[in-house]
Amino acid sequence: MNMRFFLYLILLVIFSSCCDTHVEVTYEYEDVVIKRVDECGISTFYYGEISNNSPRVWATYSGINDGFSGYLVFGENQKVMILSGDGYFQSENIDSDKLEYNRISYEDVALGKGVYYIMLATNVEKERNVNTVSGVKVDYMD
Repeated sequence: MNMRFFLYLILLVIFSSCCDTHVEVTYEYEDVVIKRVDECGISTFYYGEISNNSPRVWATYSGINDGFSGYLVFGENQKVMILSGDGYFQSENIDSDKLEYNRISYEDVALGKGVYYIMLATNVEKERNVNTVSGVKVDYMD
């Protein structure tokens, strides 16, 4: 009985420790704002404000070799597309005039004006976008 309790305690510590993460990132391009919130196992991209009513797309993940990567593409008429070939994405309250998600092949996208590389590991995301001319202003709040 003690061994079972010990294993339960260890599993509880392991699973609760991953949920201590909370990262917020703000991407802004020509008066359009996408807010990203990373919490244990989920990254949510909100169009505008963080709200239950905002158009949003989220990626869920678990494990060491899981996550997401892709691109934010700020287009005309304040529309943003989230393009990804990696990750399990879902959406809610989508207004296709403002926010869309599409799966892509990575060869289809090039970094440039209004295009920003995104991924679960924000430190790699920062490095990948350092010398681009995207014009996207990003604020990483850990």
